[in-house]
Amino acid sequence: MLDTIRRVQSGDFAVTLAVMGLITVGLVTLSGISEPASAGFESQIVRQSVFVVIGVFLYITVATIDYRILSIFAWGGYVFAMLALLLVLFFGVERFGAQRWFLFGPVQFQPSEMAKVALIIVLARYFTALQEVRNSTWTFMGSIALTGIPVVLVLLEPDLGTSLVFVVIWFCMAFAAGSRLLHMGIIVMLGIISAPISWFVMRPYMRERIITFIDPTIDPLGSGYNVLQAQIAVGSGGWWGRGIGSSTQSQLEFLRVRDTDFIFAVVAEQFGFVGSLVIISLFFIIFLYALIVVVRAPNDFSRFLAAGILAMIAFEVLVAIGMNIGLAPVTGITLPLMSAGGSSLVMTLIALGILVSVSLHRDVALFHASSRAELPAGRRAGHRF
Repeated sequence: MLDTIRRVQSGDFAVTLAVMGLITVGLVTLSGISEPASAGFESQIVRQSVFVVIGVFLYITVATIDYRILSIFAWGGYVFAMLALLLVLFFGVERFGAQRWFLFGPVQFQPSEMAKVALIIVLARYFTALQEVRNSTWTFMGSIALTGIPVVLVLLEPDLGTSLVFVVIWFCMAFAAGSRLLHMGIIVMLGIISAPISWFVMRPYMRERIITFIDPTIDPLGSGYNVLQAQIAVGSGGWWGRGIGSSTQSQLEFLRVRDTDFIFAVVAEQFGFVGSLVIISLFFIIFLYALIVVVRAPNDFSRFLAAGILAMIAFEVLVAIGMNIGLAPVTGITLPLMSAGGSSLVMTLIALGILVSVSLHRDVALFHASSRAELPAGRRAGHRF
């Protein structure tokens, strides 16, 4: 433990400050739009604060543990996550027309959040184990099968946004693992060709969201209402914002789902353009740190882990902010570390803890690699970093 602390570098410290800063702003924002803390666990701010404590503890714990131990539990964790995704379809609670959560008393658990991290770990183990045949068609198809299972199960809930996160994680990790560009190009072309067919098999709410993204004024009091109100909230914040508890769109509840999908709009209204820029800058610090960890990773397993985590968080942030300002369709993806929701917060902190662990244990992994007379990871063929 003390030896791990000694290895903390400025980058590890900076990313931790960025993470804590985002969590703090998220809590402050939620405090202005949720029930008073006197309501106990019924209050959203109280629930979120409890999950923050749990998540930060796990972040620190995971960061101090050698990430290589994850390889041992990769397949078991994946199977457990897939079983949870299957069981939630039968025993989960339904909200907003979707069955995505287990209910344990006052606490809800969303297994798809756990499945994201489980998929990253198992794909990292899979690509590492098949290093000699990583470019083969069968290896490529195997990675698609591993990803396809959670994609299908999540689509059955239904949850289009999370299924897209799985696809992005797979695509970025397959690219980092050195999969043939021909194989990946074929998948992209198949996706483009099947797009018109997908339109007819989509659920009505999915088609509605795409139409709303193109022109939210088509149904300003229906499907386009939240998008328009979010844009009004962002614009009304001005340069410096209206202040905590003084925002009209969120306080008067013109903006719905303001604690999850549209929390960035609340932040923009309360803290203005300057505050929004600070939030984006904090996320950029996390992205830059993750990219550095990918490039400097001591071995393939750690590189693939970092690439998957970077892909997951970057995609979620870009989509979550984009749909608040009209640059992305509403998909139900929440803003990491800031939106209300214990499952998302805790699993994001665990993923970031893994990222820090790769950085903290880099020298140890390099020592073991050199003792086995291995080449440094950066010189090894078969990957693109």
